[in-house]
Amino acid sequence: MNLCDICKKNQVDIHVGTPSGENLHLCWECNNNLAAEYLDIPLPPFQNGIYEYTGIRRNTPTFRIHKLVHPVAIGSAADEITVDQSPGFKVAVMDNLDCDQAMLFDKLEAKIKKTIFKRYLKISKDSYVGKRTIIKNDEGVGRFEYDERNESIPMVVIDGKAFSWDELGKMLTTYEGFQFSLKIYDMTDDIK
Repeated sequence: MNLCDICKKNQVDIHVGTPSGENLHLCWECNNNLAAEYLDIPLPPFQNGIYEYTGIRRNTPTFRIHKLVHPVAIGSAADEITVDQSPGFKVAVMDNLDCDQAMLFDKLEAKIKKTIFKRYLKISKDSYVGKRTIIKNDEGVGRFEYDERNESIPMVVIDGKAFSWDELGKMLTTYEGFQFSLKIYDMTDDIK
């Protein structure tokens, strides 16, 4: 495990190039403190860490949450910690440097709860095809993720579960002859 160049105790999460040409390998906390100092903004205490939220059927996904100070904005992100290292749920929010950072965390929590309660897929049992995953209510929201098994094509993550393009295609076979609209959003955007 690589340790942060500043605190020498936390794992490296960010690689930063300085104006002097130096490359720093930093943890979230040291990056944020350094950026806040450079930008001359206050940085209220925030505990990067592990948080649990109760979801559907009393499932309690666990998220690693961190704050990140960018040169022009402050963001918070939550990545689900999964047993099998699958992508899981991922949620992020962002606001201006002068935002209320406590409200930003509240916004992140609201988005996490919305994400873990909304489902776009369901299991269908059909005597002709058998059991299969289908898109519920003719709409789906997900994200693209790197697929180490197929580096040239990303995987699709819907409802916190990863699918190949072939698997997604099978879900779409009931829509042959239909039209669709594809719109791409930033990770921090709100969708519906």
